[in-house]
Amino acid sequence: MAWEYRVIHIDVSGGSPPEPPSPEADSRRLGGALSPEFLEREFPQQYLGASRRPRHPAEQLQFFLNALGRENWELVEAPQVGPLLMFVFKRPALELPQLPPGGAERGSVS
Repeated sequence: MAWEYRVIHIDVSGGSPPEPPSPEADSRRLGGALSPEFLEREFPQQYLGASRRPRHPAEQLQFFLNALGRENWELVEAPQVGPLLMFVFKRPALELPQLPPGGAERGSVS
């Protein structure tokens, strides 16, 4: 069976947790090219409920893992490499790798 792999990392080096999305902060980060009002109007899903408290990291990770599980990804291992926590997933390959034209016969000896 052929496998397809996916690796995702999380930086666990510490520091303060990210702030909730803010159209004002994002506008400043863009050098004022887009106004806070424009950002909030055009990307309501980004800023909707931004003032509420962020979800606990365990709840966020659970949501993320369940979403990948629905796509048939299976968590294989989660090693830490320096400040990075690596999540390694696998699932059966959707398509088998294709051999080049001529396949195995190309290099065979008669």
